[in-house]
Amino acid sequence: MNTDFRGLWLLAGAWAAAYFQPAPLVLLIVLLALGILLALLLRQRHDAAHSTPWFTGAIVLLLGALAVGFIGTQHRECALPESGEQQLRAVISFDDRAIKPKDGSLKGAATIESYWEQTGWVQCQVPIYLSVDYPLPAHTGSFETIVGLQPADAGTFAWWARATSEPKVVSEAQSNAADYLKQRFTLALKHLPENAQALLPGMLYGDRSGQDDALSEAMKTSGLSHLTAVSGSNIALIAAIILSLLRVFSIPRAPSAVLMIGAVALFTWFVGPDPSVLRASLMGSIAVLSLLAGRGQVSLGILSLSATILLMIDPGLGVEPAFALSVLATLGIIMLSPALTEIFLQFLPSWLAELTAICCAAQFTCLPVIVALNANFSLYSLPTNLVVGPLLPLITMVGMICLLLCTALPTVAQFLLWIPGLPAEFIGRTAQFSTQLPGAARPWPSGLPGILLAIFLATVLCTLIITGRETEHVRVRQVSLGLTGALLVFAAALVLPATLFYRVPVDSNWNIAMCDVGQGDALVINLGNHQGWLIDAGPPDSGVVQCLRRLNIDELPAVFITHSHADHFGGVPQLESSGIKIDRRVVSAGFELEKWPGAQLMESGSSETHGAVSYRVFGPDTSAAKRAEPNDTSLVMRFQFHRPSGNVDFFSAGDMEVDAMHQLLQRYPQSEAAVLKASHHGARNGGTEIIEKISPEVLLISDGKDNSYGHPHPETLRAAQEVGAKIFRTDQSGTVLLTFTEQSVRSSSLGSPVR
Repeated sequence: MNTDFRGLWLLAGAWAAAYFQPAPLVLLIVLLALGILLALLLRQRHDAAHSTPWFTGAIVLLLGALAVGFIGTQHRECALPESGEQQLRAVISFDDRAIKPKDGSLKGAATIESYWEQTGWVQCQVPIYLSVDYPLPAHTGSFETIVGLQPADAGTFAWWARATSEPKVVSEAQSNAADYLKQRFTLALKHLPENAQALLPGMLYGDRSGQDDALSEAMKTSGLSHLTAVSGSNIALIAAIILSLLRVFSIPRAPSAVLMIGAVALFTWFVGPDPSVLRASLMGSIAVLSLLAGRGQVSLGILSLSATILLMIDPGLGVEPAFALSVLATLGIIMLSPALTEIFLQFLPSWLAELTAICCAAQFTCLPVIVALNANFSLYSLPTNLVVGPLLPLITMVGMICLLLCTALPTVAQFLLWIPGLPAEFIGRTAQFSTQLPGAARPWPSGLPGILLAIFLATVLCTLIITGRETEHVRVRQVSLGLTGALLVFAAALVLPATLFYRVPVDSNWNIAMCDVGQGDALVINLGNHQGWLIDAGPPDSGVVQCLRRLNIDELPAVFITHSHADHFGGVPQLESSGIKIDRRVVSAGFELEKWPGAQLMESGSSETHGAVSYRVFGPDTSAAKRAEPNDTSLVMRFQFHRPSGNVDFFSAGDMEVDAMHQLLQRYPQSEAAVLKASHHGARNGGTEIIEKISPEVLLISDGKDNSYGHPHPETLRAAQEVGAKIFRTDQSGTVLLTFTEQSVRSSSLGSPVR
């Protein structure tokens, strides 16, 4: 083989030590093994003088592990008082601008700076993902609050956190020149379309705070979310522009290299210490020095050295998904794209073959990390990246020029911003369009088996592709290509079901449908003749329209929105534009009517009968709803299905929390009901009193798979088991249908929607 893999051995050892953080005893064993291998180098050699010993890779691997391992012993992270779910008072700061979804909360990466124990404040830097439902001043730096914490199984953050008390500002954020320039640039975007305003800051300097949940989810599902994270492409383009300018002025090689490295360092300071930026910046600087030293563009060695240096500086990067995705994507492009280009050139033009090869190479090597973060496979990731790929140089180059001009020449910058703005808008619409296609997010085997399968497929696939290119034996190359094709067919069989474009029709005799809309609510009461009552519409782009069409519902005599949170109301715009007929739009007391033109308030005590189904509203209390939290303004309704063999009751609790539900039950005592829709997706603050009072045969829980809130809570599940209720969850069963027979409630599942 012609490729020098020694750099990979070094990176593998360094990364393993950073990830596993070996104990001193393990490091001592590694040091002993290294000593044995080094001793073997001193023995009398019988091979050619220029040959490399077979154990050179092992030596380099152990050197990398020792270098990072010994440094890692000095970087042990502090820990919180408990390892499980807990609540404590802490001083916290957001790492960057927090995202502000439509529900008004603040969300984003944050750091616990210190927390209170019985003896006083403990200084401890702990990364968390924080949600704050209280207002914060614009320039808040750090703030004190009581925070609820749940362990994060994997990912960048150790904990999922939610502020449970109103924050008290401790310090204000100190703005610098970079912050001022970013603010000016954001203001200059106001005249652009919505997607362009949200995406351009992310594509130029990694600021995703302007993206709402719907756009972020669309970018993730379409495989385009990497475009809003600064990567090596930004660094390379900036370096290319600077190098071109320096050549125009005939600047010698050495000063040019110094100026390029300085410009890259300045850009890194401006963007912030994101793992991909650090990796790309260091790699670019080492590449420049390599060229000056006459070593040429040894890309694999440069990548390995730069990543190893970063791990030595901060061993914590070893568990950062962003760092892993950055390094693995670059590694795939370096190692696989030449071989894949040769394959694609047989049936594609050269420019398309190269672009396709780059996209595929990055997908192959990043697959294990993507699966670990989200057990879904983005089916349209490759075509969407091919469509938008040619637009990226234009967006980056002109966008950076506009960024520099937005302070000195704001009028010129606003005019020029249309050049990158329109392509950015196109990228956003491409992402949104692709999420509406069948199979946009296909499930992958979940848990550890799924991750191990992804590692196996990626490793074998990369080995076969590299072997097929590097070998000089025709027969070996043919076998490698054949096995590669077979492996791709096997992977496709995992994510492409036979029912992707065809589904078996649904019988019309069901009574209640709980649509799988992810982390949100959407329930349908079957009224017959293709009509239904809809209770909530799920979050934006949730697929509620897709669920209704699957159920053959084309008219909604009434749509009930229990309260204003986006996971219940967010799907209304898609519903309104779907062509499904809506007769009445009903909301609870406390809902702001201007959010939904044509909606009418429904007060406690209201009732209606439609054929063999009736309902009565028990909550919220109209006067209390005016000052209550949105969850406690939820419509609480009891539906009754009139059957010859007896009535069957269904109680829908919305998201009403424990105290408000207790008051409602005191005011309106409830008899038992066959079916209960759990309050607040089965969260702990939904309480268990309603389950104990209703004593349902069936408990419905609508929640998103692997949701960050920990829904449903174990206490909710335990309470349901104690009353003998059968539990149906959308994260486990997908869309659930309940059919009332003379003897019992019969259930069936339509599975997760093909999103």
